[in-house]
Amino acid sequence: MSLIFVLFLVGCSRQEYRTCNVDVENNINNYNMTGTYKIYYEDNYVTKIEKQEKYVSNDEYIVNYFDEYKNLEYYNLNDLYGGHAYKVTKQENSVDISATIDMSLVDIEKMVKDQKIDKNYVISNRLTTSGVVKIYESKGAICDI
Repeated sequence: MSLIFVLFLVGCSRQEYRTCNVDVENNINNYNMTGTYKIYYEDNYVTKIEKQEKYVSNDEYIVNYFDEYKNLEYYNLNDLYGGHAYKVTKQENSVDISATIDMSLVDIEKMVKDQKIDKNYVISNRLTTSGVVKIYESKGAICDI
């Protein structure tokens, strides 16, 4: 009987996710960026975000810029707010970023204070699913329903 109860509890607390995708062609700065963002949530609060981004350019300067900038950006996000695990990989004509944000380790209160996250996207120091979807949609992403 207790095994059935445990299975019921596990089944009810199933983590769901939404996916957002973006494809930006920046002809002025000579690069293309594609990204996929998998937003995991429970009870409408984000628990984890998995990010895959790729910046492609034939311009060596642009590729070097994104390599340096993204390494610094994720280092600073993790240093200031915690919860960010990432890998930035430079190829000949591209930079690939793979990152996971564990929201249980992120200092949401500090991010709101520093205006890195809009306070309207947070309830009780927890990032809402609709809030993070709005963040990605404001950057041109299309999110599933």
